[in-house]
Amino acid sequence: MSTRLEKKLKTRHNLMSAALKLVEEGQHFSNVSIREIAKNAQVVPTSFYRHFTDMDDLGLALVDELSLVLRQLMRKARQEVVNPKLIIANSVALYVDHVYENRSFFVFMSQELTGGSARLRESIRSELLYFANELAADLKRLNLINHLPLDIADQLCLQVIMTVAMNTPELLDLDKGSQALEKLQQRMEIQLRMVFLGAANWSSSKN
Repeated sequence: MSTRLEKKLKTRHNLMSAALKLVEEGQHFSNVSIREIAKNAQVVPTSFYRHFTDMDDLGLALVDELSLVLRQLMRKARQEVVNPKLIIANSVALYVDHVYENRSFFVFMSQELTGGSARLRESIRSELLYFANELAADLKRLNLINHLPLDIADQLCLQVIMTVAMNTPELLDLDKGSQALEKLQQRMEIQLRMVFLGAANWSSSKN
């Protein structure tokens, strides 16, 4: 028999899953009502407040889950044995696959990164900054950006992450395996090559 704690955790999980499901189906998180979430989680609306104070609180819990999804992506990237010459193409392909595998989280991220609650925007930006810092550490270990000052290397990696993030809404609209997706991946690769090309010449830039 489930303990009270297990039941509580299950209800919390169901509420979060219900919110993500509504978002993936096309609703904007900021417009979803507590009543809709409770209905889809098969609990009474008052049960929501035993787990979250308001929708922002639920959103912040979803950002925490999103951070785990991003860390899974980092682990996958580190496990890949990548030819440095192919690192951009391979990383874009890995990201695309991860988005399709965790679609609801990336729909939520894309919505809240550019709209909705200021608290959620700030929280997501904080997670992307953390992701950028981890990318910087990985690229330094591969000796790919060691010619750059530390602050410039960090800015480079943040630009990489934001470039990918800003392409994500379009990615979510495309079918896996489609020609449109292939073109988007190629465009993302070009954008990232341009970022790294600029970084490669930074040492010769004039202040």
